[in-house]
Amino acid sequence: MTRKGKIAAIAVLFLFTGVLMVFYRRGVAEQRRQQDIAEEILRLHVVANSDSEEDQALKMEVKESIVTYLRGIMGDAKSVEEARLEIQKRLPEIEDLAREKMKMEGYDYEADAVLGKCYFPVKEYGDMTFPAGEYEALKVNLGKSAGKNWWCVMYPTLCFVDSTYQIVPETSKEKLKENLTEEEYNSLLDGGDNVQYSSRIIEWIQNVFP
Repeated sequence: MTRKGKIAAIAVLFLFTGVLMVFYRRGVAEQRRQQDIAEEILRLHVVANSDSEEDQALKMEVKESIVTYLRGIMGDAKSVEEARLEIQKRLPEIEDLAREKMKMEGYDYEADAVLGKCYFPVKEYGDMTFPAGEYEALKVNLGKSAGKNWWCVMYPTLCFVDSTYQIVPETSKEKLKENLTEEEYNSLLDGGDNVQYSSRIIEWIQNVFP
């Protein structure tokens, strides 16, 4: 390789390294922002017994029962800590509710309800878009829990947006504003493309730097 060729190769290497560092820092910043947002969020995660048409329909029936049961409880919660405590003490009731609904539909599957960390992809609720990442969630496993799942934000109560117009309740937005920084809150309103782009950066970084 000639001297000019070596200089050109070194210049390209420095340029690539600089671009990589910019994306790395941006990805790390977005990941930290997602983690901060996640601290103020509780999600609901219902996993079907299987991917059969019957089991998927049953999942939605159980979901509706759980959402209806939780609507008032989550609406009255003043903080994510209070919402967490209310869910934790009601886990047996939630399991019973799921079993009862499945029995009414002619199934004898078991139900298991736990509160823990789950990974969620990018998700839009009305005009708000939540980045991919780990969130604390009420996870309800139906039967073998080997089917596709359904999820939503349980606190603040974005599960209960208007199904026709996809309007996020102002009370839910206010709770988020109270507990997030202005930058974090505004990032939820930036739109799906930005959040999905940032999420891909995060996933790429995690694959390259495990």
